[in-house]
Amino acid sequence: MVAKVIKDPSLYSVIGNLYSGQGVNAIIRNVMANPRIRAIVLWGAELSLSGHSLLQFVKEGIDTENKIIKGRGEIEKEIDDKAVADFRKHVEIIDLRGKPATELVKVLQELPHKEPFALESRVFPPSQPVVRPMPSEQVGFRVEGKTVAQTWLKVINEIYKYGRYKHTRYTQANELKEVLNMVAVVRDEDPDNEYFPEYLPFERSELTAYYPEMTTARRIPGTAYNYGHRMMAHFGLDQIEKMKELIKLRPDSKKMLAITTDPALDWSNANNGDTPCLVMVLGSVQDEKFFLTAHFRSQDMVHGWPRNAFGLRKLQKQIADSAGYGLGALTLITHSAHIYSDDFKLIETILMDHYEKELGYSAHTHFSYDPRGNMIIDILPKEGLIKATLFEPDGGPPIKEWTGKKANELVWKINDWNYILMPDHAMYIGTELQRAEYCLKHKLPYHQDPAQNTADL
Repeated sequence: MVAKVIKDPSLYSVIGNLYSGQGVNAIIRNVMANPRIRAIVLWGAELSLSGHSLLQFVKEGIDTENKIIKGRGEIEKEIDDKAVADFRKHVEIIDLRGKPATELVKVLQELPHKEPFALESRVFPPSQPVVRPMPSEQVGFRVEGKTVAQTWLKVINEIYKYGRYKHTRYTQANELKEVLNMVAVVRDEDPDNEYFPEYLPFERSELTAYYPEMTTARRIPGTAYNYGHRMMAHFGLDQIEKMKELIKLRPDSKKMLAITTDPALDWSNANNGDTPCLVMVLGSVQDEKFFLTAHFRSQDMVHGWPRNAFGLRKLQKQIADSAGYGLGALTLITHSAHIYSDDFKLIETILMDHYEKELGYSAHTHFSYDPRGNMIIDILPKEGLIKATLFEPDGGPPIKEWTGKKANELVWKINDWNYILMPDHAMYIGTELQRAEYCLKHKLPYHQDPAQNTADL
């Protein structure tokens, strides 16, 4: 597209996209390898502060931890200090972000020719990201999201931060990061119209080709097993069809189960072959909706988890449709939830570029739906009390009320009995209770956020 705008190829050496602050490393590496490049023109829309980060790198440099000062991203340790200094000294960054195409062409036409700033190319070793596990509960993680893609970002964020290192035979460095018992809940994915953003690590055509592996009994040649075949044909019984029959006959039944594990066969292949990662699926009906839970012994959470989740959601809808039920949440419980070291760099980039955007928050709205309810805070000046009332999440009637003289009293009453699910909701309630206490103490009117008052702290 940019080449078509410029038209004259003699006006530039190379055209590329700078997707994130971390991409500054690729620019430095390429310029050091080709020291004839003396000017870089930034043009187009600024979507992820990538251009800003490049400008700040040249203007401010990096701190003691190699992070770009006042920008995003960090310079890889494999790029030495001299290269950093040479780039900042010899390469001009021309900022045309948001400018019309005519101005871009005009600037390119007027750029003066400069001699290379070095006689020899310099090439640096590939970056090896340092991934250190943070302290955590180690077992029993939980995330949820509206879609498979959004939930996947939350899953890999947890493992990337908190996963413990283990050895594996499946990567170049023989390493992976693992958390135990990851519970991931997908609430609103439409299996007939999947939300499929570009950051997913495979193409939509690959997903389409994958669906039959989960939703049909077809045995794919050359594979050790297929989940659909294991559930629908391997044991001489179509377990999914039996679930469909049971859901019509006894929708309250707790026996809607399909297994994939063949103990004799799979234990014989434990040390020299592949065995199913998906162990079983379980179904339940609540509130006229069909819920599906899948248990995995092990999952590659980068490439396997999103495919599995899409496929299971498709299978869930097939079962629900067979009896006329709506779709409840899909839950995937993974005993060994891991990321292979070969994917560390990929995950780092995806999270940096897309995680905060996918959460959907803005500077003015930062709200997560809490399925346990909404909290209204008020003060009772005559009684000298703070009041907190929990309402049903859909705007229904009040279901619980607390009063106390201090914010901490209510925080403990609410938290100790686990009335709130979402961490951001709990933190919000805590700040509002503190503001209410301040207003009560200083005889000021209190209005729950977002209304402004003199008690803003």
